Amino acid sequence: MVGMKRTRISVQPITTTGPSSLVMKDVTYCVHRRIGPWWKGLCCRSKQLKNVLKNIDLHFGEELTAILGSSGAGKSSLLDVISSRIDGKLSGAVVYNGQPCTESNIQQHIAYVIQYDRLLPNLTVRETLTYAAYLRMPGDSSKEQVEEKVEQIMHQMGLFSVADSKIGGSVIRGISGGEKRRVTIGVQLLNDTKVLLLDEPTTGLDSCTAKALMNRLRTIAESGTLVAVTVHQPGSDLFKLFHKVCLLSDGLLAFAGTPSEMLKFYTKEGYPCPQFSNPLDFYVDLVSVDRRDKTRQQNTEVVLNRLVTRFLSSPEHASLHKTVYEDNSHTGRWNNTSVSGPGPFRIMATLLKRMTVNMFRDRSSYCTRLFVLSLFIPFICVFLGRLRFDQKSIQDRVGLMYQTLIVPAYVGAFNTAFLFPSLRDVYFREHKDGLYSPLTFISAYMMHAVPFHLIASIIFSTIIYWVTGLKPTPDKFFVYLFLVFFLHVIGEIMAVGAMAVFKNGQMAVNSVTLILTASFLFGSGLLRSIDSMSDPLEWLGWLTIHKYATEILVANEFQGLQLICEVADVHLILQHLTSEYS
Repeated sequence: MVGMKRTRISVQPITTTGPSSLVMKDVTYCVHRRIGPWWKGLCCRSKQLKNVLKNIDLHFGEELTAILGSSGAGKSSLLDVISSRIDGKLSGAVVYNGQPCTESNIQQHIAYVIQYDRLLPNLTVRETLTYAAYLRMPGDSSKEQVEEKVEQIMHQMGLFSVADSKIGGSVIRGISGGEKRRVTIGVQLLNDTKVLLLDEPTTGLDSCTAKALMNRLRTIAESGTLVAVTVHQPGSDLFKLFHKVCLLSDGLLAFAGTPSEMLKFYTKEGYPCPQFSNPLDFYVDLVSVDRRDKTRQQNTEVVLNRLVTRFLSSPEHASLHKTVYEDNSHTGRWNNTSVSGPGPFRIMATLLKRMTVNMFRDRSSYCTRLFVLSLFIPFICVFLGRLRFDQKSIQDRVGLMYQTLIVPAYVGAFNTAFLFPSLRDVYFREHKDGLYSPLTFISAYMMHAVPFHLIASIIFSTIIYWVTGLKPTPDKFFVYLFLVFFLHVIGEIMAVGAMAVFKNGQMAVNSVTLILTASFLFGSGLLRSIDSMSDPLEWLGWLTIHKYATEILVANEFQGLQLICEVADVHLILQHLTSEYS
């Protein structure tokens, strides 16, 4: 399997005295964004360079650090910079244990928990962690080691009570939102990383669940892990759980320090937190830029810039600056120790088994794969009946070919719309974590889907072919079966490709439907002869799969077919030939 071999390179610093630390030195991060209305298209919209982070100095230690700010403040971008998941322009330096961080040497040390839980709904908690462990742990890990690690993570995240419960989703009832969040975090902890980043882990959770989750994260931090979380709407009961807080607004650092230091600093600047108010919410609102109108925007920007300036000249920032630029306690270097990750066959087997188990747990998914194509059988059989061998049956055979060319491809595309998105979402997360390549995922998915395509095609072809009375020879039947199977698979492949481009499943299916319809119209020749089309359309017809599928199907049925013509039809034919050649 070309392109599927994977070796995980674990780049680890030499052991140093003192706890691990990560610092950001004068980091500025810019991205290009298109401005103007979307209907102007990609080529007509101008690009604008936007600074999402501006001259950030920060220090992260083995503690729980909260990154606070309103929407658009730069919280998620800060985590992206730390984890080297960026596509913009970066200046400054990110340093881990005294050594510069790059994508190749930092990602093995970082676990990044995204904002949304991307989990397969029909797997249990234990199965989810087990499959993830087989993908993340070293390739020589035994089954016992994997099970031991899964037990350890479930104990650490408090998941034993729901270990054998399904994850659940929008249709399937499963574990609670807080438990799903803990499963997502547990998956990332399987790597034994020393840096844990979480993007808004409390989003969608009630205050009690959010507090319980933060307590667990604080425990993880106190056990020797650097934990940084972004929080959009922090509850007041979370205030004392954070060791450090960083306050961002419009890409600027408005404060960094302990929660008590933040209260003292803003009180000294004339902004004491009102009694019975949530300090975190109050100070996030204080430094946020109000863009409802120009006057509000200008006034709030003045407040923000003044507070940022005051912070830069404060003792709190002086202490931070000293830690960032003068702490040389870590002088290790990267030690390129090659650790063999799971091999290609182990990855393929794990992905294939996970997909299959997830689908077999859901009867509707299983039936969709096998029997949706068969739903067209009674309509075709009742409408056409038994094909005769007269001149009028030619049109009936052409109609059957029309259905054979259209139905399998459409059904393959529609199946993908319902069954593929959850697998795709998990792939997006695991691919960003560097677990496997797109080729590996697509290969495993097609190995999972093709047997169902084959069974569905056999059911459809066997009944349609022999009930309607097409040429009763085995070789002709197998050509027909292969064509149905091929078109069924092509429909799914096209839908998978569309879903890689469009995140919206319905939009992806609509685009595939349009392409398949155009392919049939221009290429099949059943509705209009290709030779009678204009040159551009004729060339387009030659590029479609339906042109060649139609030729195979027509040759398979009509070559050597003997039809009985009525006497009246023969007289009409002779009369036409006589008048044409006289």
